[in-house]
Amino acid sequence: MRRFAFLMGALAVLLAIVSMTAAQEEEVTLVLAGHSSTPAEDEALQEQIALFEEQYPNINVEVQLVPEFDTFLQTAFASGDYPNVFYVNQNKVAEFARAGVLAAPAEGQITDMEDIYPSLVETFTADGTFYCPPKDFSTLALEYNTDLFDQAGVEYPTADWTWEDLKTAAETIQQETGVAGIALNPDIDRWFAFYVQAGGSFYDEEGNFVFASEGENRDAAVEALEFYASLFESGAAATAQDLGAGWPGEAFGQGKAAMTIEGNWIIQYLIDQFPDLNWGVAELPTGPDGQKGTLVFSECYGVGADNEHLEESWLLVDFLTGPEGAARLAEGGFGPMPARASAGPGWLETRGEEFEPFVAGAEYAVAPITPPGFQEFRDELAGGIQQVIEGNATAEEAIEDAFDVAEELKEE
Repeated sequence: MRRFAFLMGALAVLLAIVSMTAAQEEEVTLVLAGHSSTPAEDEALQEQIALFEEQYPNINVEVQLVPEFDTFLQTAFASGDYPNVFYVNQNKVAEFARAGVLAAPAEGQITDMEDIYPSLVETFTADGTFYCPPKDFSTLALEYNTDLFDQAGVEYPTADWTWEDLKTAAETIQQETGVAGIALNPDIDRWFAFYVQAGGSFYDEEGNFVFASEGENRDAAVEALEFYASLFESGAAATAQDLGAGWPGEAFGQGKAAMTIEGNWIIQYLIDQFPDLNWGVAELPTGPDGQKGTLVFSECYGVGADNEHLEESWLLVDFLTGPEGAARLAEGGFGPMPARASAGPGWLETRGEEFEPFVAGAEYAVAPITPPGFQEFRDELAGGIQQVIEGNATAEEAIEDAFDVAEELKEE
C-alpha cells in the first residue's frame, strides 16, 4: 500500500513537471504598443524584439507603432482590451496607476534596479509604488553657437555658470552681433528648470503637490520668473516666433540665436538639418545659491494590469530595459539616452564625449510632473509667464494666480 502511495505521489510530481513544461512551451503572443520614433529607433526596437523572440522562442511579440497614440491608448482602456505592454509618458503614470490599468513589477522582475538613475525611478513611482522601468530619457542642457561666442569675444559656457553669467553673455552677444543671445519660449517645461535651480520643488516627502506654496517654494517661483522675464526685457532673449522659426532649436540651428535650452533630442536634428553649425553643450547654469537643476523627460514600458500573460510581459520589459538592452541603446547612439548609469559611458562613446552635460544632468534632474487633471493649472501658469514677459503682470501676480488654480484643483 505504501509502495502504491509512493508511486502515485511520484506520478503526480511527474505530471506536474510535464504540465509546467508544456505551459512554458505553449506559444504566447504579446502586443507591444507605442508611437513611432525615428526610423533608426524603430528599426532598433524591431531588432531587439527579434533577439528577445530568439531567446524566448515560445513568445511572439507583435509591435504596434500607431499614430495618435494617446487617443489609441485611451480608446483601448475604455474598451478593456488593451496591449500587454505599452509606452507610458512620465505625465501619465499616476493617472494610469489610479485607473488600475498598470501592473507593478514583483520583486526581482526588474534586473538591478540600483543601476537605473534614481531620478528616473522616482519619476515612474506613484503613491509609493514603482510601476515601470524607463525605456530611455532626455535632460535639458544649454546649447551654444561657438562662432557667435567667438565673434562677440565671450567665453564658452561651463558647468560653473550662474544665472548672471547666462544673462551677461546673452546681452553681450546681442549687442556685439545683433543676434539674439538666447532663443526661449514662454514654456513651463523650460521655465520649470529655473524654478528648480532657485530651490523650488514640485512635491513634498509625503507626495503632496507643493508648487509655489508659501515659503521657499513661493520665493523660488517668483525669483525664477523674474529672472526669466528679465532675459526678454533686456533684449537678450527672443521667442522662436519672434525669430521666424518653428521652435527654439530651429532658430538656434539657423544661427538666429547664440544659445537655446533643449534636450538631447536636438543632437541628431542639428546634425541632420544644420551640418555646418559649430556648436557645443554645457550644463544649465546654477541658481542664486549655486543649486544645479535640470528637467528629465522620459517614457517607460508599462505592463497592462488586465493581462493574461503578466510573466511573459515582464520578461519582455526587463529584456528591453535591462543591462543588455540599455547597452544596445547606447551602441545605437540615438538622441535619447539609456536609463542605466552603467550604459552612460557607452552612449557617450558612440554619440560623442562632448555631449557629457546631458548625462551629467541625470544625477540631479527632476521630472516636471503635475498631478492628474491639472491641465488648467498648466494653462494658467503658461499664460502667466507670457503675461509677465510682455510686461502685463508681475511675477508675484502670475505665480499667485497659478497657485490659486492648483489649490482649487486639489479640492475637486
